[in-house]
Amino acid sequence: MPDCSSLFLATFAVNFADYSTQVYTAYTTSAFKQHSAMSAARVVMNITRIASYPIIAKLGDVFGRAEMFILSIIAQVLGYVIYACCKNISQYMAAGIFEAIGSTGYALTQQVFVADVTNLVNRGIWSTLPDSLTTIPTLYLGTIVAQDILDHSTWRWGWGMWAIVLPVAAAPLVGSMVLYQHRAPRRVRISTALGWKSEDPWWRRVYDLLWIQLDLPGAVLLLLGLSLFLIPLSLTGSGNSGAWQHNGSFIAMLVMGVVFVIAFLAWDAWFAKKPFVPYRMIRNRTVAAACLLGALDFFHYSVFTVFFTSYLQVAGHFEAGNATRIDNSLRVAFQVAGIFASLFMKYTRRSQIWVLGGVPLCVLGMGIVLYLVDMGNGKTGSEAAFVTAKSLIGIGRGFYQTAAQVSVQAVVSRQEVSVVTAVFFASMSVGGAIGTSVAGAIWRSTLPKKLEQYLPDALKPQAHTIFSSIVVAKKYQPGTAARDAIDRSYRESQRLLAIAALAALAPMLIVMFFLRNVHLDARDEEEATSETPVEKGHEDVQAGKTATATSNPAGADNGHRIEQ
Repeated sequence: MPDCSSLFLATFAVNFADYSTQVYTAYTTSAFKQHSAMSAARVVMNITRIASYPIIAKLGDVFGRAEMFILSIIAQVLGYVIYACCKNISQYMAAGIFEAIGSTGYALTQQVFVADVTNLVNRGIWSTLPDSLTTIPTLYLGTIVAQDILDHSTWRWGWGMWAIVLPVAAAPLVGSMVLYQHRAPRRVRISTALGWKSEDPWWRRVYDLLWIQLDLPGAVLLLLGLSLFLIPLSLTGSGNSGAWQHNGSFIAMLVMGVVFVIAFLAWDAWFAKKPFVPYRMIRNRTVAAACLLGALDFFHYSVFTVFFTSYLQVAGHFEAGNATRIDNSLRVAFQVAGIFASLFMKYTRRSQIWVLGGVPLCVLGMGIVLYLVDMGNGKTGSEAAFVTAKSLIGIGRGFYQTAAQVSVQAVVSRQEVSVVTAVFFASMSVGGAIGTSVAGAIWRSTLPKKLEQYLPDALKPQAHTIFSSIVVAKKYQPGTAARDAIDRSYRESQRLLAIAALAALAPMLIVMFFLRNVHLDARDEEEATSETPVEKGHEDVQAGKTATATSNPAGADNGHRIEQ
């Protein structure tokens, strides 16, 4: 079984890199005079994640967990290298694609590995504890290090240093996983697991892997549909807020995006032998409800958060590190609450009650945030007030998401855990992608108009320059007429995003009642007595997969959970 310390070390490095580089995003895009393009860049990353989840899950089942860990680390390193060297927004987005593939692979492979070696009663603990213990310190250490790098170096070194650190930190994990996989009993050939015959030509095997096993046509249709619809939406307002309405190419992309999404649904429903999205699973009430909860929550989170740290720096007059730490308070609360939720599930043997408790806290916290964003008379919330409100959201998410993830894994067979986990995570990315697009559309359509409306006449020609860079916006001294106008524009624009976020959370108060109240101990007993060797060969190809559902998880589990 892989060494526990290597899992903690790799997860610590991945989280440290993630939370420190978040600080550089606004400065990187501002360097290209494309600050508002952050939303489009995030849409690209979210779309990549959506497509990556099912593919990585299937590849992990076929080739093994160790191989997926290696692929994930390589992709992340490439992403950081491109970030450090990028010279325009297109290269920045390309880096985001590699980072999205890497972070998705790492997170999903960890979660599936936890599911492989734990029972349902203990799964919540082992899927939250290791990641929580590494995330909480790195959330704050990352912002401190990032602020120091901005003060004494450049954002390029801030990105590039992780291309060196990450492979070194991940080497022990990769080595132990490869060793453990090599020693795993009853290991079979990949061709046997996939049912390939020795006389099958290579092209038939490639066709079977790409066309049938991975459902490449479905993945391509989904990528095209989401890209053509969401990216133009996020770019609404570039240069001229209403121009897209009269721009034939934008309209054509939106229409074609809808057509490709419909084509994807038709392909997976009627033609795909192993669909990219297994409809049999999402017809399950618990799976559908959990996925809808995740999509709505991540829509709310993305629509509000894309420009939140920029708002804090400009309208709230916080330093970059402080602004990021305020935003990260949600993540800290999420990690701590996840630990408690998993412990509560262990001793109550139930899951739904923690969903019913978590969702209302999310709604309450977002309602407070809406008030704090623009309190009237030019005031915004204090650091303590924002941290408190964001922490409420994080606590609610920690309870509902931990319980919902265990619930969806409990209502499918053990052989389907990796796929249903991927579907659950992908639903969050779908919500995040749509939310990011909506945020970009609102921000780019609203902020330029607000700046032109409130700026002094002498500065109105500078409205687009101020809109394009928070560095320029922050140069105007607080208390001046220009800065007051900029602050007001940011407050009113961010308030619209907060309203959209709260509206997305409201339906969750109804959806949460559709999850089954799974009896975790009873479900474990069912799995232990009903497991059959039908898919033994398929399981044996997986790295780190154990023979029973009750393997001892000590020293082997860790979970890099999805938070965005």
